[in-house]
Amino acid sequence: MTDHDQDRQQLREIQAIFEDAVLNNTIGNLKNHIHPDFSFVSFSDSLFSNFDAFETQWKKTRAEMVGSGSFTTALNPLPADFHGDIAITQGNSDNVLVNPKGKTFNYSSNWTVVFKRDGDNWKVLRAHNSLNPFDNPMLIDGVKSKVMQASIAAGLTGAIACFLVTKLL
Repeated sequence: MTDHDQDRQQLREIQAIFEDAVLNNTIGNLKNHIHPDFSFVSFSDSLFSNFDAFETQWKKTRAEMVGSGSFTTALNPLPADFHGDIAITQGNSDNVLVNPKGKTFNYSSNWTVVFKRDGDNWKVLRAHNSLNPFDNPMLIDGVKSKVMQASIAAGLTGAIACFLVTKLL
């Protein structure tokens, strides 16, 4: 056994709890693994200074974006770096979001999590998650939908205008 095998195993267990919490929408299951000084910066550039604020926003965003659909994530961590009572982890994740209309979005994100040892346990101290703002499938789908709506509205307005001009002439 190497110096940090037990530490890495504990971090893998927290990873599994997180992945399960995302799948089952039970993010509160992480609470026992959160350091009192926890903070998180989300993919939307929102800063949460405590877990309760993060959990509240999680539930709201989950209801809006996923609703009756589903959301899964698979974390792909690089080996953790240990510095005394601090462990730094990073990697990417493969995410699948199915929205309430049944549309599937596959995307990846990058993340960093800093853990701090609390007694014999590792706790999440800081976390950051980011998405590529220019290659975000949900954003692209939303923009396409808005462009289509604007195009239809412009086409209908033009058709009505042509009809009215023709009738007046």
